[in-house]
Amino acid sequence: MKVILNIVMFYARVLYFISTRLSTWIALTLYWPFIKAGHKIAIEKGLTVRQLMFRDKKLQIILKGNNSIGHHTDIQGTGVLNIGERSSCGAYCVFGVNELIDIGSDVMIAHAVTFRDTDHVTTSIELPMRQQGIFSAPIIVGNDVWIGHGAIILKGVRIGAGSVIAAGAVVTKDVPPYSVVAGIPAKIMRSR
Repeated sequence: MKVILNIVMFYARVLYFISTRLSTWIALTLYWPFIKAGHKIAIEKGLTVRQLMFRDKKLQIILKGNNSIGHHTDIQGTGVLNIGERSSCGAYCVFGVNELIDIGSDVMIAHAVTFRDTDHVTTSIELPMRQQGIFSAPIIVGNDVWIGHGAIILKGVRIGAGSVIAAGAVVTKDVPPYSVVAGIPAKIMRSR
């Protein structure tokens, strides 16, 4: 029984390896104008890259190396997404980048995390919000950060090195280095 289980596990690992290599090649070929990739990149199936047409800037995705992108991740906008070495994101993540999202090295991003560096202007009640434009501010994530499942990181936020963002947290303000934050909006729970 143990031998059969080992054979099945080996077969599953081989299939995953082949599938990931194939989907990485497809993503890098399909989105070559947008992605600059270092070595040892793994992109699972279903990556979507959407250049928004309302600005004259071009979306840029820079993967520094040893990165993995989970399945059905969505990257959209007109800005620059930098992902540092050995950083990864889980499945169903969303990166809305019209200015800059800069993710450091050794960052772990769980499934369904959303980054948005842009908001709509809503000051006038005379004009539809769609016609009022947008404003953006960079998101900077330091090295060795862990961002839990379903967290949302909003425009203008800096997350210090070594911090932990709890699952489901909505980060609207800067997070000092080596802090653990949780809640809506996220608040410091303790230091590491």
